[in-house]
Amino acid sequence: MTDPERHEATRRMVITQSILGGCARVLFDWPYLRRVRGLERLRPEEKYLFIANHVSLLDTILLGGLFWQRGCYPILVLGDKTVWHASWLKRVLSSRIGFLVERGKLNLSRIDELQTFGRSSLQFNLVVYPEGTRGNGVDIGPCQPGLYYIAQAARVPIVPVFIENMQLVSTKKGGFHPIGGLRKVEVYFGEPIAATTYLPLPREEFVKFIRENIAALRPTQSTAHLNLVAPQV
Repeated sequence: MTDPERHEATRRMVITQSILGGCARVLFDWPYLRRVRGLERLRPEEKYLFIANHVSLLDTILLGGLFWQRGCYPILVLGDKTVWHASWLKRVLSSRIGFLVERGKLNLSRIDELQTFGRSSLQFNLVVYPEGTRGNGVDIGPCQPGLYYIAQAARVPIVPVFIENMQLVSTKKGGFHPIGGLRKVEVYFGEPIAATTYLPLPREEFVKFIRENIAALRPTQSTAHLNLVAPQV
């Protein structure tokens, strides 16, 4: 089980994330980001649970630069230990921002791990990619049920996020395309969803509700059929 003692928002961690966020904003966001919508909704003094679609490992760098710009850090990102320990660079980055679990491995303590991550909202803004794997940048896959346990423990506003056109920069199976994605990526932050809205929802309704709220941010899709308020319980 992941040791919760490792994840404390120390002064050193905040300074390190500030440096990393500033670098991400200049070196990645500036050349690849075309537009951001809804960032002004975030309040630096508030803690949030950010729920975003996932296309590339660069998603975290992209969002990290925006969080730095808005002052919404330190962050803690739920990640797959196997993926983030694949190279020394990934290991170094994940040690500064990551809460890593071994996905795909049977673990009877998994719910406890997810709840520990959720309770970290006392000190961190939390970031989760709920599909459980990287997608194609267009479709939103089903959210993994573990998200429910994170949200129930965190009890902070949930912010849905949709990242558009990241597949032009990098994908799960493709390489890095430094030219093709220049000034193409767009990020949409939804309205924060209060804990009082989502906490009463049963697990199945909750994960469906979150998926709909992420999908509703897609600018090229018709969203008239999507339910953007919590169903009555």
